[in-house]
Amino acid sequence: MANTLTNVNDIKVAQNALQPFMAALTPLRAFSTNFSPEPADKLDTVRVPVVGAPSQSSDFAGNYTSAADSTVTVIPVQLNRHKFKTVHVTAREAAETALNVLETLVASAVKQLAQDVLQDIFSEITAANYGVPAIPAVAASAFDYKKILAVREACSNVKMPVTDRSLVLDGAYYTNLLGDEIVAKSFMAPIAQPGVVEAQIRRLAGFDIYETVILPENGEKLAGFAAHPSGLAVAMRYLAPVANYDEAGAVTDPETGLTFGYLRYTEIQSNRIFVTVECLYGFEAAIGDGIQRIVKP
Repeated sequence: MANTLTNVNDIKVAQNALQPFMAALTPLRAFSTNFSPEPADKLDTVRVPVVGAPSQSSDFAGNYTSAADSTVTVIPVQLNRHKFKTVHVTAREAAETALNVLETLVASAVKQLAQDVLQDIFSEITAANYGVPAIPAVAASAFDYKKILAVREACSNVKMPVTDRSLVLDGAYYTNLLGDEIVAKSFMAPIAQPGVVEAQIRRLAGFDIYETVILPENGEKLAGFAAHPSGLAVAMRYLAPVANYDEAGAVTDPETGLTFGYLRYTEIQSNRIFVTVECLYGFEAAIGDGIQRIVKP
């Protein structure tokens, strides 16, 4: 079993950090996942189920077992990625301000950790794994609702299931889309509040929409992508520490299983408290037609 935090202050700090961790990793809903607080070691393998399109239904001919196969693939994902972020405070820093310095630092560290993990996962979305872009290369200033429809058509052409489609867009492309006449006119009560005030496009043309500003700069010119969960498999576990820490445990969202590790330890010589947050994870390209890339010129 995973270690459990027992110190009340550590529990408070860790739970307050869970929300920014989950928020930063929201686009992972676009993929197939297997997340858990169960302990694992680096390089362990986790099996991630990936469900594609079902086979067609059959006319009954005396046997219910005909054409029962579905495209269900189990992708072995190695937990070969381990990222961490460490923060610290001195006793004096903790005593001289009313603000909970450690709590604020840990929340910020966890958010950065999540962004770095997500950017690493996005690095798997390459031409080698997913082929030609869904539409011809397009600049952010030209990305509009009609381009979304073109992406939708590309998804349909490769038989990507209509349900559970997502669209992840670079911030500049998302922003230009907000100003599109068709999209802007859709911001009518009761959805004007998220659209106009909060700049949120929750769904469009059958896609769940996610904005990001951390697509990797890896020569792929990636500006976004349409995804079905069958396109990419992601796993996450808790890396149980082998050393003795003042406090150590898994911090987990009970609904999704998203997990980061929390370690607190003290350096007596300098009278400093350190907290490390870490993430053990892995990812693997799955069904090639499950992701359709959008690229910059």
